[in-house]
Amino acid sequence: MSTGGGSIPPSGPPGSHIPGVTSPQHPPSPGKGGITPHTKPNALPGGHSATPDTPIGKRSTVPTTATPQLSPLKVLENQYHEQFNQVLSFQAQYDFLNFIPSLEQRLQDPSQFKDDLPFEIVYVKDGKMTSVLPPDPEVPPDSKEAISLRKSLQKKLSVIDQKNGPEEKQALREQMENSKEVLGRIGKAIEDAGGTVPKPPIPKITLVIDENQFTAQAPAKRFNPGETPQKKSGAGQFLLIPKDASKRMPPPVAPKPAKPLPTPDNGLKPEEVILPPHATATATAALKHTEVQLPVNGEGTFSDIYLTKDTEADYGKAGNIASANAGSVELTFGRKAAGINAQFGAFFKEAEQDAIEQAQIDFLTNTADEGHTGFIVADQKLTDNTPLATMFGHVSGEPDNQGTVLVSVFRDEHCPGGIQKNRAMIYVVPPDGKSESFENKDDFLENVKMTAKNLIATQNEYNHWAVKESLPTLPVLRTCAFGGDIYCHPDSNQAEVARAIRGGIKEYFDEVSPDKNTIKEVQYEHGV
Repeated sequence: MSTGGGSIPPSGPPGSHIPGVTSPQHPPSPGKGGITPHTKPNALPGGHSATPDTPIGKRSTVPTTATPQLSPLKVLENQYHEQFNQVLSFQAQYDFLNFIPSLEQRLQDPSQFKDDLPFEIVYVKDGKMTSVLPPDPEVPPDSKEAISLRKSLQKKLSVIDQKNGPEEKQALREQMENSKEVLGRIGKAIEDAGGTVPKPPIPKITLVIDENQFTAQAPAKRFNPGETPQKKSGAGQFLLIPKDASKRMPPPVAPKPAKPLPTPDNGLKPEEVILPPHATATATAALKHTEVQLPVNGEGTFSDIYLTKDTEADYGKAGNIASANAGSVELTFGRKAAGINAQFGAFFKEAEQDAIEQAQIDFLTNTADEGHTGFIVADQKLTDNTPLATMFGHVSGEPDNQGTVLVSVFRDEHCPGGIQKNRAMIYVVPPDGKSESFENKDDFLENVKMTAKNLIATQNEYNHWAVKESLPTLPVLRTCAFGGDIYCHPDSNQAEVARAIRGGIKEYFDEVSPDKNTIKEVQYEHGV
């Protein structure tokens, strides 16, 4: 980090073993404007384009030449590409259904729109495309056209939302997970046949938002400009276009099958799925992880910090959750803090909040006294008589603790909301972009990225250690936009912070050996 002329130290080689460090036993000393559309006007999604002399309803995508006979390997590769697109379609459909409450709010007040959705919604009619979310800069928001489009989309959203409750969303999630497993198996079949798993090109998946068809019970219909049901009625179509969909998909096939951690509940064990008839592989090829975009909660501003009774079925399937908290350099927690840090504390009594805060201070004070940095396990005495079963950290060694990550695992009786899967808090001391430590925003964002990398690395290393100690493992990370809001650099913004966080997490997954990875799912809160 820029403080002291350095930078936040990296997490070290992915998959490396945790050094055997014992914490000191002596008493601690005092702690020290506008929206740029992602698609071009009048350019149809999926690589199609509209010209005045070629109406959308008269174009055809039917090939004019016969398809040559394909080899078995080529057939598998084609199946792989199609399955990859199916995974992306399910992901887009799932994201859309969970974002509907937020979409409805944005339609009511487009002036407050933030371009932070994982997709765009456009309206296509007669070959012309108009962006609805984000609002098209060429269409005044108070014009008849814009108001009419928002009202029409609002009606569709209301019907779709009524048809898709928690059970339907859970069914869709299961379809999405199974589809990913099938993708891995097809990839393994390609390898078994002597081929190389192809790297799918950036896909152009566009789905039709049809209230009569868009349900969690079946794959959403993909847009085909050659098929125009609006031709007879003269109406247009609302389309869902995922943003950078390939970036949300990790490399789908591991070089070798991942070994699950032998935890008592085996929360990290891949589920067995059935191959479709055309796929012949017999071994399981594990995906690295799944990414989930969380919707806003009932208050309509933020995502839930932890699982609730209403959301456990949707977002608790992958196992125990560790939720990231944007902490402070003073290591305050709960009632002495502000923002999301205070909200984390609301799950505990005041005395318990103080105990957690003091355990963090003592832990970092001791490690500073001994000069320890990197992955460190807290002495058990520090968590006695606290809601914490254990504490495991990645210590930056910075004077102000910026970049430090602390995994605090709760005892059974202290899991937030009485839900045992709400198992841990990851206290992150984010880079402070408003401090004099950073000369420019690029330096700040690079430190946010490194902190995110250390965050996921620390959780992964904790899991490996926890297996040996018979402690709960944490296969799911739920992360907030630490480094944003009050910590954001004056020249940066929330969207850039979110990209830096995702970039750091992606970089770690790209580097870690699949058989060393224990993280099954990353859940991004609203705004990340």
